[in-house]
Amino acid sequence: MNWYTFGQMLNAIKLGQLAEAADGHRRVRLLPEGLAWITGPYADRLVKVEGYLLSDLWTIREDETSERFAEQRADWERKRMEMLENQLFEQRARRLDPPNIEE
Repeated sequence: MNWYTFGQMLNAIKLGQLAEAADGHRRVRLLPEGLAWITGPYADRLVKVEGYLLSDLWTIREDETSERFAEQRADWERKRMEMLENQLFEQRARRLDPPNIEE
């Protein structure tokens, strides 16, 4: 079983997968709308990133609900990769373009 910090978990989790904190009580699922709480008082709400989440360790797993996202996952992964590539190209263009400084 792999353990992830919150940031690592956000990078590794796939659409429909479930992530569980080390305490076993807090669970979240990545949905097309975003990361949503599965358990606790915030169940069915999107996760608000707060400091206490950053110190937790998380595991990622599949369950029976994850299977219904299997068809959407390929399209979601393609869009995610496209977004990351666009960010890379924008950063590269900013780095390589000469600054527009008037003399």
